[in-house]
Amino acid sequence: MSPVRKPSPAQLAARYRRLDQAMYAVFSDVLDYCEDIRVQAEQRLGTTDEDLVITDAEYGKALDVFGEVMDIKTRIQNFRTTWIGDN
Repeated sequence: MSPVRKPSPAQLAARYRRLDQAMYAVFSDVLDYCEDIRVQAEQRLGTTDEDLVITDAEYGKALDVFGEVMDIKTRIQNFRTTWIGDN
């Protein structure tokens, strides 16, 4: 079995830049999705009152997806801080 080569700092930096770019794209898509669902909920309910819109079932599901993506973001940030000392 061949020994595993440890990536150079430059290679690691490039990997994490790609990870950051991919995660940013995911966050952006999820935010756009939530915004679209919020607008649809406002139109369905005939109001922009946040206290009413937040009760819409579809908007609630969109917010759940947003929460899950933010959890992934937090886990990645914790991983970077713990394992590679990145802040």
